Amino acid sequence: MFGGPERLLNIEFFADGLDGGPMILVYGGTPDDVAQLRKGIERLSKDIRGHLVLDDLPFVQSIGGCRLRITCAEGDLGVVDKGGADFEWILGPESWLVVNEQLEPFCAQRSSVSFQYLNPGSGPEVVYSTARAW
Repeated sequence: MFGGPERLLNIEFFADGLDGGPMILVYGGTPDDVAQLRKGIERLSKDIRGHLVLDDLPFVQSIGGCRLRITCAEGDLGVVDKGGADFEWILGPESWLVVNEQLEPFCAQRSSVSFQYLNPGSGPEVVYSTARAW
C-alpha cells in the first residue's frame, strides 16, 4: 500500500496488514508531530496505570474509526482488541522508553518512506511509517 505524505499523524487498522495478520499503522505527520508523540510516551512511561488516547490528540487523525489507547502497566501485555477497531496497547515503563527511542529517527525530515515495528508484546503489530506504506 502506498500513499503520499500526510499532514496529520494517522492511525488505521488493517485486519490483513502484516504478513496477513492484524496491524495498527501509525503514519504520516510531521517530525514535530512525532516529537510531540514521543513527549507523551515519555511522560506515560513514568506513570504506572497512566494512559493516553492517541486519536484524542489534536495532531492525530483516526482513519476508519481506529482508536488506540496506550497504557503504562507493570509489564508488557501488548495490544488488546476491545472490539471493532478499538484497541488498548499496554506496555511496561521500560518498553515505552524503547518505543520512544524507536520513534526518535522520525523526528528528522525524510525524503523516502521508512517504517519501524513498535510492539514488543502480543496482539496486532503496531508500525510507525512516514507514509501509508509498510
